[in-house]
Order: sequence, then C-alpha cells, then structure tokens
Amino acid sequence: MKLKTKIKKLSIYSMLFASLSLSILTPTIVAIQKTNANAYNYASYVFAGFTGLELPVNKNKKNNVIQYAEKSNEKFYFGISLEGRQDLAYYGGLFYQDKISWDGIAKAKFRRKNRYDDNPDKIQLAVTSWISGIGSPSFQVGAEVKYDGNFSVGGKLNTNIAIDSNGYLVSEITKHNSKYAKIIYDFNGWKYKVTSFDQYATASAEYGYTKVLLTSNSTYNSVSQLSESLEEEE
Repeated sequence: MKLKTKIKKLSIYSMLFASLSLSILTPTIVAIQKTNANAYNYASYVFAGFTGLELPVNKNKKNNVIQYAEKSNEKFYFGISLEGRQDLAYYGGLFYQDKISWDGIAKAKFRRKNRYDDNPDKIQLAVTSWISGIGSPSFQVGAEVKYDGNFSVGGKLNTNIAIDSNGYLVSEITKHNSKYAKIIYDFNGWKYKVTSFDQYATASAEYGYTKVLLTSNSTYNSVSQLSESLEEEE
C-alpha cells in the first residue's frame, strides 16, 4: 500500500515537473525571438505557466518594425517602406494557442525619370506575415478566421488577402498606371506554440519589358531614410 502511494506521488511530481519545464522553456524561446521584449510579458508567461490563467496584455508596449529600402539610377526611382508593430498578444500555456498580432502601413513608389509620363505600367505591393513553431497556423482578418485559402474581406479593401502554400499570410494590391501603392493592415495569427514571427513587404514595378523588384527588409537596398516621399501626390 505504501509502495502504491509512493509510486502515485512520484507520478504526480513527474507530471508537475514536465509541465513546469515546458511552461518555462516555451515562453523563454519566444522571448528570445522578440526584439525589445518587456518584463511585463515575461511575467505573463510565468504566471500563465503556473496557473493556466493569463495576465492582461499591455497593449501599449509592442515591438516596432521599421523597414526602408530603395533603388535609384538614371532610369527610375523605386522606394518601399513598412512601418508596423508586431507582438505576442496572448500566451496560451499548455492548453491554448499563442496569438500574434501585426498592424501597420506599407507603401511603395516607382517613378520613371526624365519622362513626361513617369508612371509604370503596373505596380504591386504585398505584406507578408508569418509564424513558425509547433502546430498549423491560422489567421484572422477582420471577422474571418482561416487555416488556408482567400479572405473575402480583401475585396472590400481592393486587396487580395490569402494564406499561401508556405502557410504565410499575404496581403497584396495591384495598381495600373500609377506610381503609388499602399496597404493598411491589421492581422492576427495563432499557432499552438510560437517560436518566431515577423513581417516584411515586397514590391514590383513593370514598364515596357522591364520588371523591377524590391523588398523592405533587403540588406543590400536598406536605407535609414528614404530620399523621396512615398506619399501619393494629390
């Protein structure tokens, strides 16, 4: 009888130790991936790991993502920017999914030089938001939540919003005979256990038989400040 009691106690202690180890390890990995992680969120992870409950998320403390890149030569100027925020909005603990939030504005401008008609034939801009970790991701745009496919809300915003084959959320807009493109976004994503997450913008411009590509997080084309405004002229 005593042996059964000892075995039972040992089993309970083992389960508690495993649960505690996982609850501590997972948020630590996530915290390392987050730039400028704050102590408030860390306290939330620890509290959630021990109690299964969640401390209120501090909505005022988010991780800023500022990315600028440009190309310029004698034929054209091409600039792109992404000014947004991203955060681990909810830590799910052992039984619920982690939630990531992204919001911000992406802009692109392509101007042909030394021409009266300086618009490209077509300009495309896309924002990609992604999560890696354990489990399949799902995303929310407006009131829609999906694991794959297109979001109908994109049509109201004149954009195509879909989950691609890599499991990334991509919001894309295409404009013809215009120098400018802009996307204002506010997305959420879930995954059972998140290890990393990020966002970036890509743009392409076409004129004649020429196509030019640019990415906001490009190492080669990155700049601290854009040489031209990306705001659309009235």
